[in-house]
Amino acid sequence: NPKTQQIKTSPPGPPPMAATITRSPPWESTMPGPPGRNNGGAADISGSGLLAFAAGSSISVVDTRSMQLVTAIPLPPPSSSSSSLSPFVTAVRWAPHSLLRQIDILSATPDDRHSLSSHLILAAGDRQGRLSLLDLRSRAPILWFETVKLGIQDICWAQSRIDSWSIAAIHGPHLISLYSTTTGKCFFKYEAGSELLSCIRRNPFDSRHFCVLGLKGLLLSVKVLGESENDVVVQELRVGADSTELGKLERDLSGSNSNSNSSSSPASAIFPSYPAKCAFSNAWRHILFVSFPRELVVFDLQYGMALFRATLPRGGKFLDVLPDPNSELLYCLHIDGKLSTWRRREGEQTYTMCATQELMPSIGNSIPS
Repeated sequence: NPKTQQIKTSPPGPPPMAATITRSPPWESTMPGPPGRNNGGAADISGSGLLAFAAGSSISVVDTRSMQLVTAIPLPPPSSSSSSLSPFVTAVRWAPHSLLRQIDILSATPDDRHSLSSHLILAAGDRQGRLSLLDLRSRAPILWFETVKLGIQDICWAQSRIDSWSIAAIHGPHLISLYSTTTGKCFFKYEAGSELLSCIRRNPFDSRHFCVLGLKGLLLSVKVLGESENDVVVQELRVGADSTELGKLERDLSGSNSNSNSSSSPASAIFPSYPAKCAFSNAWRHILFVSFPRELVVFDLQYGMALFRATLPRGGKFLDVLPDPNSELLYCLHIDGKLSTWRRREGEQTYTMCATQELMPSIGNSIPS
């Protein structure tokens, strides 16, 4: 065949395509594993039904309508580290829709802003204290904040001006920091002393207001009025939790050799079996639901007092609390895999447990936590 003969006798062509491929860093081609205890249950769902949850050092995004994996976003390792491993992701929050008007944080050109405005943005924090904004489409960080090297426990968006948002983060066991998404810098810090901060939630009725809950019952009510230290108002309240079990855990920790990193680790890493969570009511403006391992509390922020308390019998532990957005039901997740449903009594802020069910079927002889 003349054509075949010509190919055989022609001079060598360019090198094979494989020789010109640029290899990606190892973290870009790593498949995410399942969520682990080190991720602290970090997860958030967007208004369009996209569930983002931490899985190792990556963030997986699932469409809850089809339960299909949309994408996985791996966090790159710290630039100052010689290791190719990234720290565990410990906090995830979808950005508010109005943040898309504040595209200046991305340092984008006017031609790029139209395409960026259609992107979904995630805020993520990790065990080494890094905080970043991630673009879902490019699967890459678009902003790194200037943070302290204390592991992040939880994060929350707070509106700081009419046209801008900030991010509040719990660093380590005691520190709260507020970061500007315009500059990437911290403009407010609050040290909670001996309190172990556990959970931070934004008020659905006021996007400038959020609450921070501690394991010992401290409740901080914070309002952001601007992006300077003098523009943040903090009110200290007390839920009044029974901290007998926590005191025993603290004594056990101080008597062991495992407390060397407790000054920089978040509360979920120091006491993983002692969770404390809170959630704002979607129907009542000043009502906050609080769960400690053995106690459920309905707290009135306006009067600074508990309106209702319910204690779990010995053996059971609350893990999280969530009000139903469409009814007056309250859901509590338990460490042993159970889900309890609580119904509000008419005309009161008291609740009665009306149902309990298993979220996970029995596997062998035990239910995994």
